[in-house]
Amino acid sequence: MDIKEKIIRRNTEIGSGRVKQYILPKGRKITQITTFCPDIIGPGPTHIYVIEDETLIMVDTGIPTNMAKRLFYSWRKQDMPQEVNVLPEDYSEIELMTGLEAVGYSPKDIELIIITHGHVDHYLVGKTLVERGRPKISAHVQDTDRICNPWAISKGVFEGRPKYQAMGMPVPEYSAQEFYQGLDPETLNMSLKVDYPISMDGPLSLDSIKSDFITVKHSPGHSPGSICLIVGSPEDAEKILICGDTLLYPITPHPDNLVAYLRTLDDLERLEKIALCLPAHGRNIRDLYGRIPFLKKHHRSRLEFTYSACQVAKNPWEIASMPQYFDVFVDPDKFNPMAGNEAFIHIKLLEMANGLYRAYTDGAVHYFKNSGERFDDVYERVLKIIDDRTSTVL
Repeated sequence: MDIKEKIIRRNTEIGSGRVKQYILPKGRKITQITTFCPDIIGPGPTHIYVIEDETLIMVDTGIPTNMAKRLFYSWRKQDMPQEVNVLPEDYSEIELMTGLEAVGYSPKDIELIIITHGHVDHYLVGKTLVERGRPKISAHVQDTDRICNPWAISKGVFEGRPKYQAMGMPVPEYSAQEFYQGLDPETLNMSLKVDYPISMDGPLSLDSIKSDFITVKHSPGHSPGSICLIVGSPEDAEKILICGDTLLYPITPHPDNLVAYLRTLDDLERLEKIALCLPAHGRNIRDLYGRIPFLKKHHRSRLEFTYSACQVAKNPWEIASMPQYFDVFVDPDKFNPMAGNEAFIHIKLLEMANGLYRAYTDGAVHYFKNSGERFDDVYERVLKIIDDRTSTVL
């Protein structure tokens, strides 16, 4: 591979803080700065990327440590490890700022921030960067409702409560006053004004910022507005894919829409000359064309597990907390929205393929039972749904 790699700073004991550069054949650099985000209960440290182009472009910004503690531990009633509890409230911001400094950048040098998708661990530090510099913000138009709304976090929490209760998940009870207790009102508003909403695939073209070095690829499934960036000139033999949470390794992404996600995997598999994938969490992916078949097989296995589990009617949370559904233990007595949603999206696709049906409800909780067919016959219908791009998914 002609892309060179250089470690500027290594991770600390908490697993973040690393600064690494990727040098492309013509000398342009992509800098990866790793900032704190919890693992096991969260996706793990968030990688931020800085691309040297005609302008200096940052991809994602990470999550403030005080909000990470709240979102992943306090609001979910989860025990916080001592090594996380003692971190300064602005630890992530410090990692990002010192990481920029380590390669000779400052926040004032950043002219554009591109958000790969509207999940909080990808844009909440953006407000700090806007205060210290004057970058423009860009994101796909289908995720701007999350990024621009100052109440997006609490909206998601309170809207999600009845959905998770319907899955059978234990949901913490708290009032709005308890939810906000101890937080400075200024801290709550971490929304960003999106200056340049993205609505088209193709070479980056945002007002005066234009590039044939960066190509935008809408990649829905993890969120409606997830995007990937293909970095490299048209004539380059090797290109880099900055893929947000659309592709991850060794963990697998949590789709919000499994039909859209599996279609996105088909689209990414057709990309050419991708030598390296730089995700937002975990390790780099050095074999895109091997990772995608693995992810397809992973979701087939999870669909089959879900289908088999529903030989006797089950609710989504009973499935999510079954042994071996996940690689890590999911405590059935603990609130875990990502785990519950993972089971639910597989149930929904099987229901679309007439492999599962809603057997009954018990109070607020919904129970699903399988059709009794061979799973292979159900999966054939699943593949037809994925392949038929003219079909409408409600």
